[in-house]
Amino acid sequence: MSTTRSRAAAPAAARADLRPMLRRMLRLARLDLTLMWRNRSAMFGVLGIPAFFAVMLVVGSGNGNTTAGIDAVLYTGTGDLAFFLIFAVFIHLTTGFTARREELTLKRLRSGPLSDLEVLGGSVLGAVLMYFAQSAVLIAIIVTVLDGGPPADPVLLLVGMLGGAAVCALLAAALSGVTATAEMAQFTVLPMLLASMGLSGFMFPLDDMPAFVQAVGRAMPLTPVVEILRTAYLGRDYTVGGDHAALGLVEGWAACAPSLLALAAWGAAGAWLARRYFRWEPRRG
Repeated sequence: MSTTRSRAAAPAAARADLRPMLRRMLRLARLDLTLMWRNRSAMFGVLGIPAFFAVMLVVGSGNGNTTAGIDAVLYTGTGDLAFFLIFAVFIHLTTGFTARREELTLKRLRSGPLSDLEVLGGSVLGAVLMYFAQSAVLIAIIVTVLDGGPPADPVLLLVGMLGGAAVCALLAAALSGVTATAEMAQFTVLPMLLASMGLSGFMFPLDDMPAFVQAVGRAMPLTPVVEILRTAYLGRDYTVGGDHAALGLVEGWAACAPSLLALAAWGAAGAWLARRYFRWEPRRG
């Protein structure tokens, strides 16, 4: 009887320990978002540019152009669901981690009662919440303005969004470790930004590009996210090399299996890079 009670009490104790940790992370997330709101340049990069892309969807709707068998603006809109990760998570966290490290904020937080997971998790949580808020606006535009309807597979869509956010957060942590200052982060994030714009397939289908460009594009971390989210939203096979045919729920997961594996591989690589290069204290020299 006592053994049974102790086993039953273990999950309850774990939940009790988890709640204060989540509360602390939420407070840190709110602080992170407040600081971003007060920094006009950071706010423009994280909120202004995605807002511009969203407005362009509204302006370009109904132009009659098609891409990969569907309305060109709808094609771009579903790709934006992945592309917004670059601004809300990757660029925001790279700049934020670098600035807080150089200002000794990370060191002070780490020396207090907060765990490493809480210190970093608060910033990541704030970035992810901001990304989901942007995605909600984007989905509303797709449904109401672009007549794209609701997502065909919301679960697969959510998995792709969370997986993409995790990969971008890990890569941001790694890149911040080799970025000297917050101002320098504006340049160190450019390769990822430009490569994602041209080679992830979020706006231009990789299938229409030369073979060597396709090979490079398929190796990009954002490409599997674009494939998963577009396929999940439209219910059609929009993976690289896919025939754009309609898919059932099971077929959609099967079509995205290679992309999910690629995303998991990038997650493992990002975790290793973050562990290897992330810094808690200012860079010297």
